[in-house]
Amino acid sequence: MTTLLPQNDPNPQRRQQFLQRQRYFYRYNFTYLPPLPFPDEVPDSEGFSAKYYGEQFKGITKLGLNLGAAKLDDLLDPFDNLDDYEKLFLGEPLLRKPFTSKTFLLDKEFAHQRIAGANPLIIERVDPAKLRDMLQKFPVTDAILQQVVDTEETLASAAAKGQLYLTDYALLEGMKLGSYKHWQKFVTAPLALFYWQSTGFADRGCLVPVAIQLYQKPRSDNPIFTRFDGANWFIAKTFVQIADGTYHELLAHLGFTHLVIVPFILATARQLADNHPLGILLRPHFQFTLAINDLARTQLINPGGFIEKILPGTLKASLSLVGKSIEESQFQDFALPNQLKRRGVEDSNLLPDYPYRDDAYLLWSAIEKFVTSYVNLYYKNDGDVVKDYELQEWVEELTSPDGGRVKGLTDDGKIDNLEKLIAAIVQIIFICGPQHAAVNYPQYDYGAFAPNIPAAGYAAPPTQKDNPDFHLDLSNPIKSLSPYLLKFLPPKEQAISQLTILYLLTSFQYNRLGYYDRRDFQDAKVQPLITAFQQNLHIIEDRINLRNTKRSQPYTFLKPSLIPNSINL
Repeated sequence: MTTLLPQNDPNPQRRQQFLQRQRYFYRYNFTYLPPLPFPDEVPDSEGFSAKYYGEQFKGITKLGLNLGAAKLDDLLDPFDNLDDYEKLFLGEPLLRKPFTSKTFLLDKEFAHQRIAGANPLIIERVDPAKLRDMLQKFPVTDAILQQVVDTEETLASAAAKGQLYLTDYALLEGMKLGSYKHWQKFVTAPLALFYWQSTGFADRGCLVPVAIQLYQKPRSDNPIFTRFDGANWFIAKTFVQIADGTYHELLAHLGFTHLVIVPFILATARQLADNHPLGILLRPHFQFTLAINDLARTQLINPGGFIEKILPGTLKASLSLVGKSIEESQFQDFALPNQLKRRGVEDSNLLPDYPYRDDAYLLWSAIEKFVTSYVNLYYKNDGDVVKDYELQEWVEELTSPDGGRVKGLTDDGKIDNLEKLIAAIVQIIFICGPQHAAVNYPQYDYGAFAPNIPAAGYAAPPTQKDNPDFHLDLSNPIKSLSPYLLKFLPPKEQAISQLTILYLLTSFQYNRLGYYDRRDFQDAKVQPLITAFQQNLHIIEDRINLRNTKRSQPYTFLKPSLIPNSINL
């Protein structure tokens, strides 16, 4: 079958017959998670392969052997110490212990997770124009900054130099809280301020956590915590981690990868014929996504599923946040260069250490180069884009209230030139590959050990700064903190549930970015482009490996060899 644009195909009737069949099998349903589109049913052709089930079974077996051998005792018995959470992992060859079981109490680990953890998408630079707005709801003082980081800088001077950074979880303000058995669950809407502390060398330094406020409005029972506030500092960091984990699972992961790509899968199946060059390019990047999303719909975001069980909000509150956030988003805003610029973190001179940003840029550029060369094979000029009536119907359906409901696909909602077309396709492939890998695969390392990122809190956060009876034993900080932290952390059964789901979500990699089945592309002219793409990815891998020798800790989640083509897990 020859790859052709519709306006060049001598047999348009065959294309129409194919698309009519596709529209029967791929239908929209807006009732599963309003107002977002889902497939009404997942066609058999989108189902998992035998190989996929085999890989999945291996992961389930390994998890079962670990949990069966671990000394779980009575699930209702409380943990006695923080290090009891570590006993859920037997280590190799079953489940390796996440490194955060040894580092989760460290301030430097807490800060590092903002730029290289499971959710490196919140941190934003506080420039002078934003400083005043920040201080109105988070009244940090110059004295606090100077005491914590031992500097003579003021907030204003630090902001002017690009040294102040903020994570703000305002989206979680007022979330209706759920419960688990007799426990009320908790999440706050915290703000956390960080300072880039340079060592004097252009590319060296680290983020230092300065202060945390657990709710958005300053008041007497909502104090600002610093590292001088004893056990309450560790508790405040825990609530930031809870908020970050909630945002990550609902939005960075589920919402803005798994769900945001669904309209593109449906519109591609319904509007681009089987020999359309764009359909041929995109379909490998959509493999198993509808199937894995359907599994999520019936086991994760359903009543009694993991989201309701382990996250802090009620199921309705959680899903409402997902639906509202996607409905109000503009697709273009989440293109990598745009989202980094919007947060003010695009400049490596101001924030030299940001592994997610730096490795993601390499992949974005590689995908852009590949897509540009591929599109130019079939579209010789802007006129070819306009004349491609299947593409134009694809755009119309994507942006229609009765179709994909995608907002901000382009500046004007149209794709009428090569630049817009390439930009849209690059963003789609980036979401399916690198972006999903960056928020999916770190989950085990950072979230399977529940004290690092608890899925929810289990006691109300502190309202006062003092812990007069607390003394941190530096020789055994876990022992001295256990009586203070344990009550906020997930009970045993919840910790096991958190470990279970995060292991299953990261237990294998089905395919590899840029490596396609030879049956995917029948046009011989495409193979040299794929080969060039793969060579570029190998160069990027070498470059990331070199970077990791110089980083304070390796960042591996965007190594090309560890990134799948599609959202299939």
